[in-house]
Amino acid sequence: MGEQPPKLAESLLRWLVGGRDADAVSGDLREAFATRGGGRLWYWGQALSCIAVRMSTHRRMLPGLGMDFQYALRTLRRNPGYAVTAMLCLALAMGVNTTLFSFLDSMYFRKLPVPDAGRMVLIQRGDDEAFYPWRDFASVRDTVRTLEPAAQNTFFDDIAIDRLSQHATVMMVSANYAKVLRIGAGLGRWFSPDGAFSGAAEPVVVISDHLWKTRLHSDPAVLGRRIRTLGRTLTIVGVAPPGFRGTVPPLAVDAWVAADGVLSSASGLMMELIARLSPGATPRSATAEMRVVATRLRAAYAGNPRLQGPVHIEAASGFRVGARGSFLAMLWLISAVSGMVLLIACINVANLLLSRAMVRRREMAVRQSLGASRARLFRATLAEGLVLAAGGVGLGIAAAYWTQFAIEWAMTSLPETYYQGVGLGIDWRVALVAGGVGLASAILFSLPPAFANSRNLQAGLRGEDGPRLSRQREFYSLAQVALSLALLVVTGLMVRALQRVQNIDPKFATDHRLYIELSTTRNGGKPAAEAQLFTGLLERARTLPGVADATLAWQVFPGTGASCASISRQEQPRQMRSNTVEPNYFETMRVPVVRGRGFGMESMPGAPAEVVVNETMARTWWPGEEAIGKRVWLGCEGEHREMAQVAGIARDSKYESLSEDALPFYYLSRRQAMGNGYFNLIVRTAGDPYEWAKPLMSLVRGSPDVTVYEVKSMEHAVASSLWDVKWRAGLLASLGLLAIALAGMGLYGVVAYAVSQRTREIGVRMALGAAPGDVQWMVLAHGLRITGLGILGGLLLSVAAVRLLHGFLYGLSPFDPVAFAAASLAWLIVAMLASWYPARRATRVDPLTALKYE
Repeated sequence: MGEQPPKLAESLLRWLVGGRDADAVSGDLREAFATRGGGRLWYWGQALSCIAVRMSTHRRMLPGLGMDFQYALRTLRRNPGYAVTAMLCLALAMGVNTTLFSFLDSMYFRKLPVPDAGRMVLIQRGDDEAFYPWRDFASVRDTVRTLEPAAQNTFFDDIAIDRLSQHATVMMVSANYAKVLRIGAGLGRWFSPDGAFSGAAEPVVVISDHLWKTRLHSDPAVLGRRIRTLGRTLTIVGVAPPGFRGTVPPLAVDAWVAADGVLSSASGLMMELIARLSPGATPRSATAEMRVVATRLRAAYAGNPRLQGPVHIEAASGFRVGARGSFLAMLWLISAVSGMVLLIACINVANLLLSRAMVRRREMAVRQSLGASRARLFRATLAEGLVLAAGGVGLGIAAAYWTQFAIEWAMTSLPETYYQGVGLGIDWRVALVAGGVGLASAILFSLPPAFANSRNLQAGLRGEDGPRLSRQREFYSLAQVALSLALLVVTGLMVRALQRVQNIDPKFATDHRLYIELSTTRNGGKPAAEAQLFTGLLERARTLPGVADATLAWQVFPGTGASCASISRQEQPRQMRSNTVEPNYFETMRVPVVRGRGFGMESMPGAPAEVVVNETMARTWWPGEEAIGKRVWLGCEGEHREMAQVAGIARDSKYESLSEDALPFYYLSRRQAMGNGYFNLIVRTAGDPYEWAKPLMSLVRGSPDVTVYEVKSMEHAVASSLWDVKWRAGLLASLGLLAIALAGMGLYGVVAYAVSQRTREIGVRMALGAAPGDVQWMVLAHGLRITGLGILGGLLLSVAAVRLLHGFLYGLSPFDPVAFAAASLAWLIVAMLASWYPARRATRVDPLTALKYE
């Protein structure tokens, strides 16, 4: 027996050419193959040529496709319930994934909201922005020819309007900032691009449209009003255009301060450069020119590490490289979950199409017997899937629009302004990716029914049910249960982690504690005047009715001051956290001094400096020794350093996060170290703390030298610190519920279809005396059997999936039995509900009617 033609090539030829043409061509090629004495490569070439000719427009391929789509549309119009169900399943999953694509687009590709944004670039040094001293900006701006640069720097500061402050993101920018960006003002003007340096330029500020609307209530007379930020009083000269929140996404900038008006021309403040490519310039030519400038600056600042290293030009798009890292871990988790939701939806639609294939088996068999090729039947089913996918993608994009509005609205309520600049929107890139994913999904869920419709001719003509297709549908439902169970386990773990972190004791009192942030405005930084001002406010607060005690602290949870300390003057200072507090802070906040003493009359101005350290610092800095009486040197390298003596040891507490490990920490007395004009006034009330919010606000606003913030309770501060954990748990819970709803629909469809196919059997059983309860249990057992196998597979899948939660569980075991058991129990309940109605319907089958059923 001689060499045989390649089986794969021959099978493809028969499948794609189809019909009598396939038999004729295959026979001719087999004869030619035998005459040549072999030649597998030759055979492949001939087979592919025949397939290409068969699928060419010469053979009416495109008109055939048009007819397939027209037939698919007519079929779906005759079955609107089936079409709407399939499209809604896809739309829910595509809406979630389109929102995710939008975030990825914003994170990596979206241009700045300015004209001709494609020519905006950043000067980078390695993976970070390149910074230049302000004093050298003018020479760089006037020297380079390939770029039109502007200088900018970002600060997290406060903005005080009418002596009521709020935390904000403020940018200090060069006067030509708006000119480089080619943006105008929504109201008023931007800075003069040719303004001189300090002395000639005025201290002015442009505020964001968001700040104008939220804090100034869209006041048309806002121009000329004064606000205070960056330690200066500035005049508002303009309002930025709506939607413009700066050039450092994901940060949302609230105000832009003209650097020319607040900095000396000799200032060494480091500024980054954002630039617009000059006409005819390219990133390569701009990089070459900036490297020449960087070489000159490196020589002038040889001792400054921030000016070392080569520079390059990058497009100003997406988030800053440093900001992307904080999103990546959560992004991987959400991407995996969203992909699983889409897969569940695809399985759901595949099950629906398989049900249709089983219903239409006679039709397909008749069409095949009348000469329709397998390829034509395959193509018709694929066309139906593509129509469903197109509808699902369209509805999904519409759903994504509303989802994005909801997310952006919710982000405005976050305690952190860091994420409020995350702009979500659907542009051509997002729509293209959504369409591509929809196309891939259509192919994924259309292939099984397409193969089913293009074979098994004899079984179709005999009207057989096709046990293989029934088993295939059950397997798909099993996979849905497994995937959704894994998502429920992940969701359960996140909820359990939230419960766990909420139950962590912060080790300081939160009940009946109210605080208000204060800062001085007109004392010129004089320590004695600040001390007298805060002491007066403290004493008056203690006299308020219902106030049991009051104290002062430079920082409250979840914040601390960055500082440095060392055991000796010669030792390298260590980075640490600290707080400056009133002597009675430990009693008011119930942070006991376990050894030694707190601050008293000994800790007064002019007396030797004292500190109170926490237990962790005492244990790690002086292991095996008594820390009381030890000396520490306070201050970072290059700063004025002062020696202080340890007066006492306070119990460890939480300082920045409820999930943080114990860390070294020390306290300074307010009487010996001022808080740079900033303190928190904390009061302990006898009843509901918010009953005393208004009297406390009236008290502090009665002082003309104090800027105040909103009043908050300590319980609110602790709860607000968990906003990111709550967001993750809420988001995953929403996706988990969506997944179990889709999978529950799929299970219901499988059980309901199984009941309809077993109508004759059920009728026979009922006629022979079967009790309704037995029939009902038979149907329920079918659904529970699928669910049980799916739960088993889902538990195994969950063991691998929980690895994605590293860093999100706050000490909770990734194999927490409560989360696994709760997810399994939830699915059993869903399975009972999904199987109950088909089981109930089965018990109402009339035996006489069922015996006639076909």
